[in-house]
Amino acid sequence: ISGLFNPMSFLTAVMQVTARDRGLALDYMTNRTSFLNTRDPGDLLSQPQSGVYIHGLFMEGAGWEEGKGDDEGHIAESKTKELHPEMPVANVFSVHVTQMDWTSMFHCPVFITAQRGPT
Repeated sequence: ISGLFNPMSFLTAVMQVTARDRGLALDYMTNRTSFLNTRDPGDLLSQPQSGVYIHGLFMEGAGWEEGKGDDEGHIAESKTKELHPEMPVANVFSVHVTQMDWTSMFHCPVFITAQRGPT
């Protein structure tokens, strides 16, 4: 995502493909992300069942705890002197808003730049 000039259009395209494939209205689609237990996209053997894999995301002010086996990892306390830990590969996929489940989810902004304020 960080290598894209306009990441919002990329994420909208993910929603469009899913909406067309399932015959749903784009206005009622939303993106969801699940994280794999690998940071190396070379470890992935195939395309995701739905959506796309992305990599290159970093955290600021927090850390990432790897999951065990098939369990997804989670946000954790930041480690000393680790200012921008790399996040694992993510699967971004779209679902209808009525299927979105916010249980155990953390609402957090994603910025395309480290600068804050008008960009």
